[in-house]
Amino acid sequence: MHGHRMGRALGFGAELPQIALCLLVAAAFPACRQIPANSASHELLYVLDTDNSGPNAQEHLLAVDPQRKVVVRRYEGIGLGLDFALSADGKRLYLARSIEAADGENLGKLDVIDTATGAILATVDNSQRWVTKGPYRYSAMALSADGRWLYVHKFKPESDHAGTQFLAIFDTTNNRFLPDVISLPQCAVPTLVPWPNSRALSILCSGYSDTPNLWTVRFNEEGVPTAQATVDIPIPEERGRRRPAMAFVSGENEVTVLMTDGRYARLNSTTGSTLREGHIEFSPLLTPPGWQPQVPGAEHVPSLGRRVVGPTHLSQGKLHICLLRTDRYMHAADAIAVVNATTLQQEVFLELKSSFWNPSWNLVWDLAVGNGGKRLYLLAVEGKSGSIRVLTVPEGTELERIRNVGATPTMIVPSS
Repeated sequence: MHGHRMGRALGFGAELPQIALCLLVAAAFPACRQIPANSASHELLYVLDTDNSGPNAQEHLLAVDPQRKVVVRRYEGIGLGLDFALSADGKRLYLARSIEAADGENLGKLDVIDTATGAILATVDNSQRWVTKGPYRYSAMALSADGRWLYVHKFKPESDHAGTQFLAIFDTTNNRFLPDVISLPQCAVPTLVPWPNSRALSILCSGYSDTPNLWTVRFNEEGVPTAQATVDIPIPEERGRRRPAMAFVSGENEVTVLMTDGRYARLNSTTGSTLREGHIEFSPLLTPPGWQPQVPGAEHVPSLGRRVVGPTHLSQGKLHICLLRTDRYMHAADAIAVVNATTLQQEVFLELKSSFWNPSWNLVWDLAVGNGGKRLYLLAVEGKSGSIRVLTVPEGTELERIRNVGATPTMIVPSS
């Protein structure tokens, strides 16, 4: 088995140079930016990448064919601030970008793109959008389950270091923003959680106070907000120890909030009552026995062996949780836990080991489940370039690595 895995890892010779070459010369040879669509496999992996190698950092969105291990299309932005959302069927791409006006000001635009041809179907003004920067990137947009509405996080500056946050609602049928918005007062870091029925959106708010809260907004058929309920999460934030990690819809009028230390709360989004509270029994434990610093401020010091809940993907009733090590560079991930989303019981624990032939810091930024739930894709940074580690589900057997995928990839979304 070891020899077979080594052979797969070293057997990319014909394809991988094409990725590297295409990324290097795309600016000089525009034709290299796209491989004919009929040559791509059914599933593509959309990867947001930041290239800091030059004097001016640039961001790119790469569409990667995981079977052929080639970049089939490359979308470019101006400077930093590229963001995207992909429809569930992979046919429509919503690309938020910045353009430079005549006076040098960066203006926000939203492109609606046909992924089969790469054609831009519409471009609309997208000013005041929230732009995320830095190595830990997250999307500031989310699509409703039916793809009818796109929710976009925005910020309107009012004075120095102050302003108003809100969500704009984009009508994907008519390609226009609705006049109605969702106000986000006292919500420093919002996490958007669309409901399966496409008639509600929960917003996990944290970072403003020690008490995070959950807002649930309901909509009519025209996408207009009609009701809003706010629930205080019973688990407080503790800087350096605990903060909200993610949330998901777990039942009728029910949302489950998972914290970085494995604690969770199931909440009734209408009444505000706590239906269940507890912690996931990770094995091995996230926090080693005896890790309780007594000196004030010591909780900010990385602890040997301590893990926290990182990027999480919900697929087919399973939570695929990336576990980050606080004592490794940039909180490198070294394990994946698969947890039943209903019982919140751990079912699988996968250690991300590196072999002699494939050394890796395991700098996993993001993960996603694709190929009909059969593949787990881990987006990582190895050396001076990005890679995608492909694992089977649920066994967690690593099949291969797609190397040289951009410079510093931060987000990955499969097209199916």
